[in-house]
Amino acid sequence: MATLPRTQTTQITSGLRDAPVEGDYTPKFRKTKFKCPRCPVIAAQTWTVPYKKEHKQFNQKLVALDEQISDLGISQCVACGGRSLWFEGTLVYPSQSGDHPIPQDLPPQLQKDFEEAAAVAEASPRAAAALLRMCIEGLCKFAAQKDNFNDAVYELEKQGIPTQITVAMDVVRMTGNEALHALRLYGTDDATTVSILFRLANSIVQWAITDKKQLEGLVAEIGPERFAKNAAARQRNADKAARTGS
Repeated sequence: MATLPRTQTTQITSGLRDAPVEGDYTPKFRKTKFKCPRCPVIAAQTWTVPYKKEHKQFNQKLVALDEQISDLGISQCVACGGRSLWFEGTLVYPSQSGDHPIPQDLPPQLQKDFEEAAAVAEASPRAAAALLRMCIEGLCKFAAQKDNFNDAVYELEKQGIPTQITVAMDVVRMTGNEALHALRLYGTDDATTVSILFRLANSIVQWAITDKKQLEGLVAEIGPERFAKNAAARQRNADKAARTGS
């Protein structure tokens, strides 16, 4: 009598990978990788640790001893090169009092205004609002390639910037221009105003720089000649449909 083979039990899985476990990239003292306080990138960090020099007497001689200051240090982001200051194991610069990371595509020459506004937003909303107005004005001039703020806004309107952004920028022009050029801060600027200005700056960066850069990358992948040829064909078909009413 033949012997039947023993049945083997096989564990069947769905084939799907386990859900990824998110790491903790909160900035921490002496940690070698975290989300940089100076840019929104999770990157490796290098550390500079200061020493203090002391003189102690051994065998009737003064000997210089270097002692590491264990709770003080400077971290430097490998991605952006920005440095952060830590005192007593706590990040003191840039301030983390507000959740306002620098937009990744914000031009470098405007990052300092944005960063300083984030650092003082809680302590002085008026100062933060003034810095953000300067940042937004410079951002509009950069995006429109204009030297005048009003001209820059009109140029961005011609380029199709969303109405919601232009309305918000009108407020910046009406309330901010006098504040910037009369060298005074408005007493009505509060935490709500600062929050709106941060969001406005991020919206302008997203529309004027980030989205356009992504579209340029798309065109580059398709091929500029093929893209232009197909875009022209689609426009001709749309014009023909409009004339015939079909």
